[in-house]
Amino acid sequence: MKTIRKALGAAAALALMTFTLAPAPAAQAALASRVLETHATSDRVLETYATSETASFWVRMADKADLSAARKMMNRTTRGQDVADRLKSTADRSQAPLRKLLKAEGLTSKAFWASNAVYVEDAPESVAREIAALPGVEEIRPSKTYTIPKPVAGQPAATAETGLAWGVSNINADDVWAQTGRRGEGIVVANVDTGVQFDHPALVKQYRGNNGDGTFTHDYNWINPSNNCESAAPCDTHGHGSHTMGTIAGDDGAGNQIGVAPGVTWIAGNGCPGGSCPDTDLLAVSQWMLAPTDLSGENPDVSKRPHIVNNSWGSNPSDDPLMEDIQLAWAASGIMGVWANGNEGPGCKTSGSPGSRSINYSVGAYDANNKIASFSSRGPGQDGQIKPNISAPGVNIRSVHPDGGYVAMNGTSMATPHVTGAIALLWSARPEYARDPDATRVLLDLSAIDTADTSCGGTAADNNVYGEGRLDALALIQVGATGSSTVAGTVTDAGTGRSVAGAALTITGPLTRTATLGTEGTYSFSLVAGDYQISVTAFGYQTGTRAVTLTKDGSHTVDIALVPTQRVDLTGTVTDGSGLGRPLPASVVADDGKGHRWSADADPGTGAYTLPLLPATTYTLTYTTKEPGYDPATRRLDLGETGQRLDVGLTVNLACTASGYQVSRDGSTQPFNGTTKPKGWTVTNVDIGIPNYDHQPGWVFKDAGKRGNHTGGDGGFAIVDSRNSGIGHIQDTYLTSPAYDLTGRTQAAIELAHDLKPAVNSTATIELSLDGGRTWDAVWSVTRFPGAPGPATQVVPIPQANGKTGVKFRLYYQGQLSGWWAVDNAFVGDRTCTLAAKG
Repeated sequence: MKTIRKALGAAAALALMTFTLAPAPAAQAALASRVLETHATSDRVLETYATSETASFWVRMADKADLSAARKMMNRTTRGQDVADRLKSTADRSQAPLRKLLKAEGLTSKAFWASNAVYVEDAPESVAREIAALPGVEEIRPSKTYTIPKPVAGQPAATAETGLAWGVSNINADDVWAQTGRRGEGIVVANVDTGVQFDHPALVKQYRGNNGDGTFTHDYNWINPSNNCESAAPCDTHGHGSHTMGTIAGDDGAGNQIGVAPGVTWIAGNGCPGGSCPDTDLLAVSQWMLAPTDLSGENPDVSKRPHIVNNSWGSNPSDDPLMEDIQLAWAASGIMGVWANGNEGPGCKTSGSPGSRSINYSVGAYDANNKIASFSSRGPGQDGQIKPNISAPGVNIRSVHPDGGYVAMNGTSMATPHVTGAIALLWSARPEYARDPDATRVLLDLSAIDTADTSCGGTAADNNVYGEGRLDALALIQVGATGSSTVAGTVTDAGTGRSVAGAALTITGPLTRTATLGTEGTYSFSLVAGDYQISVTAFGYQTGTRAVTLTKDGSHTVDIALVPTQRVDLTGTVTDGSGLGRPLPASVVADDGKGHRWSADADPGTGAYTLPLLPATTYTLTYTTKEPGYDPATRRLDLGETGQRLDVGLTVNLACTASGYQVSRDGSTQPFNGTTKPKGWTVTNVDIGIPNYDHQPGWVFKDAGKRGNHTGGDGGFAIVDSRNSGIGHIQDTYLTSPAYDLTGRTQAAIELAHDLKPAVNSTATIELSLDGGRTWDAVWSVTRFPGAPGPATQVVPIPQANGKTGVKFRLYYQGQLSGWWAVDNAFVGDRTCTLAAKG
């Protein structure tokens, strides 16, 4: 990469320097160099030229055909021809300069109209530069090979084994056969896979190339770009494609009912020969689906294109837009593609492209117990979209093996054809949906069995594990008969007309849906047609309800205006409650405990505040002064339907830093002014029991680390300095006071001036003993502490020591090469905060 960029950059720089004097070819070459770097969206193209004289790559053109008109066409053949004609016309026009250049250079290439792209083989760097400079070139990228998702391994199934496959029964496909008499008749399905063994007993009757007289016509029914079969007939050297087609259409007439829609006819394309899927083959097969050709690749006929294409292949976890123009062309032509979501679970965001893309309908896999398979890839997918879209049976799925027998396989590859077959049943029973993939997606979503699993995000009804839920073919047909409809609207305040954010909306009827509305207050649902009730609740509003009848294929707007509940004012004052009684500037916050908060500021001069027009309910009120030295206060208030008043007095905190107050102490203070431990005090360093680790030093009274006294005291101080102790030292050390007699004390406290360095692997604790040191209780402790950079004061009330004798306290520090704890003026006794003398 660096080599080629350096070379191209030097050429470009030289040409730019001499641009006005250089001949046109040199300037053009320089321009081409720069454009090649811009258009070679993968570094691999440039890297190839660093080590090779030629490279093969894709050239994608920028022009896109307008396919919007096709969606309105009722005749299927006319629609397909319009799409093909527009794509071919756009490709012919935009690719003309490129094709001319390639012909003049004598290079081998393959042009595709469905994706407006040309694959160029073994082009020298000079030609790549010329191509990059051509008008209309959007991208130059290397070829890529995709895979059949794993796991695909399975166990052989006895050929004699008969009966209805569990997956077919699980999705109620057999009930569709019984109730509608349809098994997919009139629908053509295809797969882009490893091929299909056309003469397998479970598939041969459904193959469209079967002439019914023992002969076969493979024109328009089979494409094999790799030519890896022994004859022109469809084959499968891997087994994956035959298995997926068997799940769609398989039935040998002898009891092996493995296919969801055995009444369909099938065609196939070998896009993944041997299980490997080169993009050249994938694109060739995908284009063929729009207009199948004879075996020579000639005489395209759009009327022979399939209705549905099964795609059990993809990339590793990715949201890359793989051949998205092909997928858009399929949809415009009325072809519905169904995609495996991938087998990279159980982690989240493991969906693979194309299945992870929003425009594609992808499938997850579950087992016979309706539990998601561990391998089934989870979403979210592109732009946070829920993926998979739906889930289907994908564990121990018995289907076709190319040797004429059967095999059980696992994977979302096995789940996907269940959905493809269910769509075929729908389109056969309800032909009005056969030209409408978008409406079909809605019906699949609406009919899925909700299965809750929000471990990767989403809701109980639509999540990144099961998607919209588990496939139900019978419900799909029933919803198709009833039809779908949409309802949308906005929730507003009846008084102001403004949208109501955060409202909870529930719609009940044939289906139930819930939503929490965003800031715009809007909602939108696709639902089964029928009668519904819409209920909306929002804090501070009366519940709003509306009834609506949704008609088949209808679009309904239901706006709901909510009437506010009774609103009242809360007023009061915030003052000093420790003796001065003066007004305090403060913030007042009312919280209803349901995510709703209101706030106001108390006037600095009067302390008065007003929280206007609060809904009548119960609140927790928090008062926080903006003047230092006061503790916040909380109050619980049930606000009735008339205005109320709440006056609050704030008390000064233990540090006693509020203006107008002073600390009064009556007890003992240790200033630590010497260089050795004071009389009566002890230092205990715990043996940590780790060989080769010295637990010294612990608490000391010399400033070996030259920290200086930053505690707020002066002179000497006690310190445990983990940072200065050396990497082999671990601190586990106590500094213990002598015993104190607190007889007559009524407001006992411990106070320290200290400087506590933040550290991530240390603990600082103050412990108290009321029995002369026999037992200890922690009265203050911080682990992985945020620190208290000095000068700082720590006051710890110890009311349990009032009136006691034999009272001791100790300072405990544990750490290694972390911070330090410096302590000065250690006080124990009565400590109060009193009004300062006047003046």
